[in-house]
Amino acid sequence: RGGAGGTLIEDVIFSQEETAAEIHDPYYITGLKMLIPAILKFNDDAKFAERVPPAVRGDEIWCQLFSEPSSGSDSAGIRTASVKQGDEWVINGQKVWNSGAAHADYGLLITRTDPDQPKHKGLTAFWLKMDTPGLEVRPIHTMGNDSELNEVFLDDVRIPDDQRVGAVNDGWSVVLATLMNERAAIGQSNGLTWSDMMDVAST
Repeated sequence: RGGAGGTLIEDVIFSQEETAAEIHDPYYITGLKMLIPAILKFNDDAKFAERVPPAVRGDEIWCQLFSEPSSGSDSAGIRTASVKQGDEWVINGQKVWNSGAAHADYGLLITRTDPDQPKHKGLTAFWLKMDTPGLEVRPIHTMGNDSELNEVFLDDVRIPDDQRVGAVNDGWSVVLATLMNERAAIGQSNGLTWSDMMDVAST
């Protein structure tokens, strides 16, 4: 897959050096440090492997499609429905607060495949192109952030089964893997460090 094969600590050091060099890459962090590592934990197929080099080069941007209007911060409260039809899944629902979705080429999507199971079960994950027919991105215009946040609407979106991430009804495992990666990414993010804030406070 390429890369240096470094440890998480080495990745943290690299991010700190990016900060020192004033390199900011907010749109790439989501894919490279959160979503792609999570997907690779469950999928090792050739089709997804083709997406890794373009993401590493910065040619393709990824976004996370988890949050919904009715679920708030409850990552298990997913209502976006996916129904199997042959070798495809037909998906209907809405996502919201999706950072970078207006700029993204691909996304990691969590859906509900079995509404009769407890909410942490019955979830299934997929990766998809953001220009898939039936998918619409609407920017949320807020003060000063250049439409960073978005709503995403899915109307009879069809995704092939070979773009499913992990097992059917085991999407919660994908959610947890992604959120653990997110914690690490935020902890090492190349924003202001504690020493930066102390410098600002003392001037």
